[in-house]
Amino acid sequence: MTVFYWAMLILIGMVVADFFVPMLPSATLVTAAAGLVFGNPLLIGVLLVGAAVASWLGEFLGYRLFRSLRAGLARRSPRVVRGLVTGTVAKLEALLQRTISDHPYRTTMVARFLPAGRTALAWAAAGTARPPYARMAALGGVLWAAYSVGLGLVIAWIAGPGLQSLVGSVVTVAAVGLFLGWLARRWQRTHPDSVVNTATAAVVLAAQPAPDAALPAPADEPDGAGGSAARAA
Repeated sequence: MTVFYWAMLILIGMVVADFFVPMLPSATLVTAAAGLVFGNPLLIGVLLVGAAVASWLGEFLGYRLFRSLRAGLARRSPRVVRGLVTGTVAKLEALLQRTISDHPYRTTMVARFLPAGRTALAWAAAGTARPPYARMAALGGVLWAAYSVGLGLVIAWIAGPGLQSLVGSVVTVAAVGLFLGWLARRWQRTHPDSVVNTATAAVVLAAQPAPDAALPAPADEPDGAGGSAARAA
């Protein structure tokens, strides 16, 4: 039992850190842990609550950090902020912020299950006026914990607890992630006007760095012949 609680502390730390380092396999760890405690309702409950609380804590801490960072940058160097969020990036951020303002909980439900979605969501929400982010993070944490623990229990029920369940968890989480990505892209093609599609596209693209070619030169620093003409005028 003592080993389990120490393992829970490590797992909680991993789930919190996963917000800042999205490549950490927090979902795989929670799913595998669910298989290892299969058949023990008390430990399953502790795992479920711990995963949900850790997810909420990571997202809320990240949100507060992003809010302070954005406020500090805007106060000290507005030009730096405009340089960071310009062109394609600015459009994506504005799109995501609009979906957060209009449909915060739907957007959360989409973002929480996409790669780096929780980080992109928190960054955009930090630039939105008073979003209900504590409740958004709580909803995302509960849904994600229920999904991860439930998936681990199903795998353990099919394959049996132990090493088989552990291997099955790793393979299944990877497969489900690929499937969700494919499903999101398919939904985007077949429902072009959907709110969920808009949130999905915004989160997916906002989580990825835009190519330099897609970023136009700032309006106050024209380039080329047009810039020369402007300076001459």
